[in-house]
Amino acid sequence: MGDVFMEKMIKRKMPQFDYLMIAAVFVLMLIVSGLSLLIGTFMMGFPMLTLLVTAGAIFGVYKFIGSRRIEYEYSLTNGFVAVDRIANRSSRKRLTSFECDTCEDIGRYQENEARLKTRSFDLRVFATEFADHRDAWYMIVRSPKTGKTLVVFNPDEELLAAVKRFIPRQLRFEKFGRDS
Repeated sequence: MGDVFMEKMIKRKMPQFDYLMIAAVFVLMLIVSGLSLLIGTFMMGFPMLTLLVTAGAIFGVYKFIGSRRIEYEYSLTNGFVAVDRIANRSSRKRLTSFECDTCEDIGRYQENEARLKTRSFDLRVFATEFADHRDAWYMIVRSPKTGKTLVVFNPDEELLAAVKRFIPRQLRFEKFGRDS
């Protein structure tokens, strides 16, 4: 069967809410800088305070904007899947990892969204490109670390074909037919 290794990176599209939050934080930075100018220079006679507070506010806005740039990485190694969240191309966090043979269900997310929202899971991982989860697939898996986990992700055809190879045979026939 040979070794299988595959990685896929998905860049999350920022929803409108993120743009509003960035604008609000930027306005807040301007207000804090203005107040520090007023207090530090004119009231206390200590202009260095203005510089320090303004530099801190600019750095805070930079870090906040960077934290909103999110990518997801799916890696598949011989049936073992790891899903990571990468913020600003510098901070990586493992969301979940599992073996494909623990998969209990798989399918298109939008077609099953209502049913999946009412079910109970130990963890829900949404690692999709769009906030509305269009073109997303879901897997219900058992992970030793996170328990019963719902993973919603955007695989391409190649990654989906590789995942199909490792899910339980009965589930693969049930969901994808004998041709897969």
